[in-house]
Amino acid sequence: MAQLPIDPLLMALPPLAVAAGVDLYLTLLLIGAVPTLGLWADPLPGALGDLDSPSVLITVGLFYVLEFASERFPTAAIVWSAFHAIIRPVSGMLLALLLLDGQPLPTLIGGAALAGFLTSVAHGMRSGAGVLHWLTGTTTPPTLLLSIAEDFVVIGLVSLTLDAPGWAFTVTAVAALCLSPATFSLLRAFEYAVLLLVGRFFVLFRQRRWSTPEELPTWVSSMAEGEGPVTPAGAVRGSRSGAFRLPGAPMFALGWVVVGPGGPLFVFRRRRGATGVDLTSLDAANVLESGLFRRLDLLGNGRRSFVFFSVGGPGVESLRAEFTPQQA
Repeated sequence: MAQLPIDPLLMALPPLAVAAGVDLYLTLLLIGAVPTLGLWADPLPGALGDLDSPSVLITVGLFYVLEFASERFPTAAIVWSAFHAIIRPVSGMLLALLLLDGQPLPTLIGGAALAGFLTSVAHGMRSGAGVLHWLTGTTTPPTLLLSIAEDFVVIGLVSLTLDAPGWAFTVTAVAALCLSPATFSLLRAFEYAVLLLVGRFFVLFRQRRWSTPEELPTWVSSMAEGEGPVTPAGAVRGSRSGAFRLPGAPMFALGWVVVGPGGPLFVFRRRRGATGVDLTSLDAANVLESGLFRRLDLLGNGRRSFVFFSVGGPGVESLRAEFTPQQA
C-alpha cells in the first residue's frame, strides 16, 4: 500500500470521534468486539485493544440498550442527550488517548482536544435532528427506523476506519462539508429542547404568561417597536421561542415572538445584528398543546413553518387570540 501523507492514526481520529458522537456505546462495543471475535486479523491501533475486556463490553452493551430504549420517548431522549452533552466529549477525548497511545505529548493533547470537539458537535447535531423530528410531529420515517439507520452509519464508519483510515477520513470530511449549512440550526434545536425541559420544571412555580415590556431585552423591544425604547408601557409583550423553517430565518432559530403595534413578529440575532420575520404574512393553521411545548403551525409561501413556545409562555387560548386563520 502506498504511504499515506498523514499518519493513519491521525486520519482515524476524526471518523472515530464522529462515530462516538453519533452513538458512543455502539462505537465502543464494536471496537471492543473486534479482537474478541477475531473480526480483524491485525492488532487495533494504539491501545484500542484494551476495550476488549469482558467487563467493558458488558457495561457499554447495557448502556447501548438503555440509550436505544430512551430514544423511544421524547422526554427521556432529551434528558439522556443533555447528560451526554458532557459525557460524549470526555469519552471522545479518552478514545483519542487510547488511539494515540505512545505518541508525543503535543499530539496527545491536540488529538484529545480535536476528538472532544468533533464528538460534541456530532452529538449535538444528531440530537438536534431528533429534536426537530419530535417538535414538528413528523412520523415518517419512524424514530425506530432512524435509530437503526444511525447504527448502520456507525457500524460502517468504524469498520471503514479500522480497515482504511484514509477513506474513512475522506468520507467524514465530505459528510461534514455537506452538513455544514445545517450545523448551527441543529445545535440550536438541541439547545432549545434542553431549555424546554428546564422550563417545564420551573413553570410549576409561576403562572403561564407573556413577558411584559420591562422583562424584554432591549434589542427585542426595539425591534418590535420599530425604533427606540418601548412606549407606551404595555404596548409590547413577548415570549422566548424557537422557529423552524420561517422564511428569511435559518432552518432553526432561537429568538422571541413579540406582539406590538404592527402585529406579531419573530425577532432573532444574526452576526450583523437583530432582525425579524413578520408573522402577519403567514396563515396560522393550528395551535398544538404538548407536555413540554406549544406549537404554532404557520402556512405561507407554499410551505409549512413552526413556532414553538415553552409551557411557561402564553397559553393556547392566548396564542389563538393573537394568531387566527384570518390574521395569522
